[in-house]
Amino acid sequence: MNSSSAFASFDFFLLPFFPTFAPNFRTMQRDKLLTKYYNKHKEDLRLTRRHGMVEFRVTMHYIKQFLPDNCNGLKLLDLGAATGRYSFALAELGCDVTAVELVKHNLDILKSKGDAVKAFQGNAKDLSFLPDNSFDITLNFGPLYHLIGDEEKLIAMNEAKRVTKDGGLIFNAYVMNDYCILTYCFEEDRICNLMEKGFIDDSFHVRSDNEELYDYMRVDDIDRLNKLTGLERVKIFSPDGPSDYMRPVINKMSEESFEKFVDFQMKNAERPDLIGAGSHTVDIVRVHK
Repeated sequence: MNSSSAFASFDFFLLPFFPTFAPNFRTMQRDKLLTKYYNKHKEDLRLTRRHGMVEFRVTMHYIKQFLPDNCNGLKLLDLGAATGRYSFALAELGCDVTAVELVKHNLDILKSKGDAVKAFQGNAKDLSFLPDNSFDITLNFGPLYHLIGDEEKLIAMNEAKRVTKDGGLIFNAYVMNDYCILTYCFEEDRICNLMEKGFIDDSFHVRSDNEELYDYMRVDDIDRLNKLTGLERVKIFSPDGPSDYMRPVINKMSEESFEKFVDFQMKNAERPDLIGAGSHTVDIVRVHK
């Protein structure tokens, strides 16, 4: 990590400068930094902590809305599967799950959990080892966090579209701009300095470029990508809502209160006035070919 990064304290990792004619080399360097980060980050525990449990339970609630009563034979792809939290939960429901994960450390943990999931190491931008029109549902949870700008995201989104059947669904997850602005910029009283240095524009949108590892989105950014890929929105929801803002509060809640909080988020996840304010947004889109 380059400690001179304006956003270093909240997981913005800067790459060394490489000329624009070397995108593949730049991608390889970002992949190395991702590997370094996730080797240290305890991803296997994230969705078992209360703020992560909200995200997981709400997301599973939405996935289940699109599963048949009998999932046997339904082919599901989990891109950026990490340590397999979603993969194995969906395999237990009867789905035929294929997982793709970039980071070997995460993949090794996933594989250690059993053989109910077919698992491959790979990059969401290149799924050439998977045939066209193979999956009924594709989960794209994670890769779009780390692909900078429209061009990189469109490559991954079109690859997901290619391997998903006509009429199938893709769940695209994004990290959201305004959560970043409110917590890491205002809360840490860094907003003025960051804007003066050009890291945040006058509309309070973080400026991510090819030297950074995370790309923060707004709903209008997501809308633009859907238009460019020809993907049709079915639903858009916030899986975590205010839970990341409220971690200490959630951790102190009684079990009864926590269950009410999860219920609150499930019932308010699609509210237009709240979508985009949480740390993540999931966009469910249908593939048309």
